Amino acid sequence: MKNFARTHLTHAWSRYTDLMAERAEGIYIYAANGRRYLDFTSGIGVTNTGHCHPAVVAAAQEQVAKMIHGQINIVFHQPMLDLVSELLTIIP
Repeated sequence: MKNFARTHLTHAWSRYTDLMAERAEGIYIYAANGRRYLDFTSGIGVTNTGHCHPAVVAAAQEQVAKMIHGQINIVFHQPMLDLVSELLTIIP
């Protein structure tokens, strides 16, 4: 795995570990060898809810079943308009 990654992945970012993650749930990442690690990295996609929060998974599945991506300069879509409406309540 390490040699394959070094050969075929970009070197633009340094790596902190050689951990091979298989899955993640809540605050934990589970390695391919079965070992559980507390995720201290708090990556941008999981900072607020943890990995695989059931409500986030359900919302993502529901939206992906409708539309994966709506290019903002091509189409309007309700989730985008809902977000703008919500932001207007908290941003001057």
